[in-house]
Amino acid sequence: MNPDADAALHAIFEVNRLLRDAGERVSAAASQTHSRRMVLQAGDRATVPDIARRLGLQRQSVQRVADELVADGLARYEDNPRHQRSRLLVTTAAGKSALAAIQSAHRAWVAEVVATVGELDWERLNGDLGRIAQAVGHHARQPG
Repeated sequence: MNPDADAALHAIFEVNRLLRDAGERVSAAASQTHSRRMVLQAGDRATVPDIARRLGLQRQSVQRVADELVADGLARYEDNPRHQRSRLLVTTAAGKSALAAIQSAHRAWVAEVVATVGELDWERLNGDLGRIAQAVGHHARQPG
């Protein structure tokens, strides 16, 4: 085992946890949760199954969140001309306003993180994380 790789992967797990927490705080800027934000962002004129695939989530959990967004007036369902039973989730003006508030809070949060971290090759980091994600995804699909 490569101890540096193991330590880096554990650090990525910790960063993931912190990013989820930050996502909740940023989404709270518009009185939303991170899961509601993710469905709103992914869902304008998409079906619930498409959103679930895009987010890597179970259809049922996305359906529950989509129904909440519709009940709260942040989205609505429209008939889908390509599929009679799978309606489209459409973001309403109120949903777009909530997303704009979240995106503004997100931009401010990113600026704070960048200022705190200081000098870092973000492009290289992005490439390295992409390669790690591909490798982890590949091995996650391999049997036992």
